[in-house]
Amino acid sequence: PEVKSVINDFASVAEEVRFIGNVCVGNDEKEGHVSVETLRKHYDAVVLANGASGERKLNIPGEELKGVLSARKFVGWYNAEPLVEEPPLHFFDDGLEAVVIGHGNVALDCARILATPPAILSTTDISRSTLEILGRTAKVSVVGRRGPAQAAFTIKELRELMQIKDASFSVIADELDLADNEASRAEIHSKRALQRKCKLIQDAAKNVVSEKKNTLIELRFLLSPVAFEPRSDDPSRLGAIVFQRCELLGDPGAQKAHATGELIKIPASLAFTAVGYLTQALHTSSSFVPRLENDHGKIDSGLYCAGWSKRGPSGIIGTNITDARETVATMLQDFDALSSSEKCGIHSLQNATSWTDWLNLDAHERSLGEPFGAPRIKLNDVRKMLDIIRASS
Repeated sequence: PEVKSVINDFASVAEEVRFIGNVCVGNDEKEGHVSVETLRKHYDAVVLANGASGERKLNIPGEELKGVLSARKFVGWYNAEPLVEEPPLHFFDDGLEAVVIGHGNVALDCARILATPPAILSTTDISRSTLEILGRTAKVSVVGRRGPAQAAFTIKELRELMQIKDASFSVIADELDLADNEASRAEIHSKRALQRKCKLIQDAAKNVVSEKKNTLIELRFLLSPVAFEPRSDDPSRLGAIVFQRCELLGDPGAQKAHATGELIKIPASLAFTAVGYLTQALHTSSSFVPRLENDHGKIDSGLYCAGWSKRGPSGIIGTNITDARETVATMLQDFDALSSSEKCGIHSLQNATSWTDWLNLDAHERSLGEPFGAPRIKLNDVRKMLDIIRASS
């Protein structure tokens, strides 16, 4: 709820600016599209804050198997993002064993959704189609190649995962022992928040797994994937993931995972890869890159960036606030040069929507959620959204 409350902050800002929605920004000028170059011709300053919608691949054997899914797309699907392809719902069988590869907040979000009872999720704004296939997970393993001290997830996300009703949470004590080297202890000692997070993980290793719970959540460390293996009865579908055991080598803050040669196989009918994200370079070739080249938020004269597109996929909402302030400070330094032109903005774009249009759509989605005790039911069909907007005008 506290994360969702940022919507209210966005709403208060949007009322003070000119909002233009339903526009695709890129390098072409097709219907409903506008290029960054065109925006730069009409505005003194353009800020690219398009996040990181691309995903990194593992590039290991078997990644093409049915059942190996992108965590980014899974999150988009259960959040009812328009244009996100629906995953193969028939893979969500009873007794599902899923593996999430990655130790960031997105990885923990995927595990949380898989393990949370649908009755609890039904009072949220999660996609209704998601509810139809959840509640079938017997076990979900969240696997990373380094140790607790290096895991990127926050303590808040970890606590939420550990407190899921009808789910047991487990950590393998031997893996914590393997990660407990001098360099990791120095890393933990240097940061109070990291001390709290690692203490929480160490305490979880003492948990007794309850067989009465519907789902087991297992947090695994020092494992790097080397191959996805098919099922014996269906070579097109995922059956297991082969990992290599790793050890940590290097100085504090710079430790890397190195393979030991030991192989470990984890059965899985679904795998979600959450190993990094890429941002789209909207101002050049529209290719995906780790981040946009910039100097304190400045890409070029009159062109700036902020958020994940600026620094790469790291940090939380609070990080973005600091990041945005730096970009705005850079823009203010350039103010005299930026304000010397007579650009007057774009006043009409085909099929573009206004802030009033969004408020009408918002009211409609909220009304759909009321019978379910949910804050809203999100629509993910753009044409239907536009129909509702037109009917409300």
